[in-house]
Amino acid sequence: MKKTILTISAVLLTCLAFYGWKPLLEQPSSSQMQTYYQESVGLGAMPADSASRFIVDFLGYTMLNPRAKLDPLYPEIESNIYNYSQTHNLRAH
Repeated sequence: MKKTILTISAVLLTCLAFYGWKPLLEQPSSSQMQTYYQESVGLGAMPADSASRFIVDFLGYTMLNPRAKLDPLYPEIESNIYNYSQTHNLRAH
């Protein structure tokens, strides 16, 4: 009986946790992240020093604003930075 109650409680808590985070996962992108995304798309056309400044600025922004990592555009920006670093032989930290 205790195992059944614990199992049901665990399932309910998991569902509550998911639905609590769901609005964060479905949020529209912030204007700052939209700007970062637009800049990340053009990384290959930027001079190397400008691209480096952009990457440092973006990483600093996400460190100061951890919720930015939940933004729908974050994975795409991260992917653009990764692709840029691979084509320009940069080391990822």
